[in-house]
Amino acid sequence: MKMKLWTAGLFASLIMAGSALAMDSETIEKHMAEINDKYLVTAEEEGKTKALEEKVAELEAMIQLILDDQDT
Repeated sequence: MKMKLWTAGLFASLIMAGSALAMDSETIEKHMAEINDKYLVTAEEEGKTKALEEKVAELEAMIQLILDDQDT
């Protein structure tokens, strides 16, 4: 349950940061699709908990890239 809240918080942060201005929506959609694909593979191979942990880490990295891009 905490992971779901954490993931939802990351998505909210992404939206609130105005990320669409920093990266075009096509790039974001492509990156999100890659993250979701990796999540499905990891969930099948290593379980949902490990998959969620990796997904959160990748979302954090994507948010950081977006924020860094906004700073420049």
